[in-house]
Amino acid sequence: ERDVLLYQEFDEFALKRLIVGQGSCHRSDVISAFRRYNPKYRRADSEQYPLADIEIERILRKWNRQFGSGSEMSSAGFFSGIT
Repeated sequence: ERDVLLYQEFDEFALKRLIVGQGSCHRSDVISAFRRYNPKYRRADSEQYPLADIEIERILRKWNRQFGSGSEMSSAGFFSGIT
């Protein structure tokens, strides 16, 4: 299923690119970094692999609850405890 594959790809990205336990980051920085890491998702409007920013944000929130700092995203879009 697409959601399972996306989560696995995000988890691979997070293991290599996100640091848990220090600093903070904005959701848009993580979304941009994920798109750079996975070339097939570079463009949100790709015909072959469409992926909206809100979908990446949903995966980021889920990943952060399970493996990250556990903090919720602030109203300004920041996650504390991950960089």
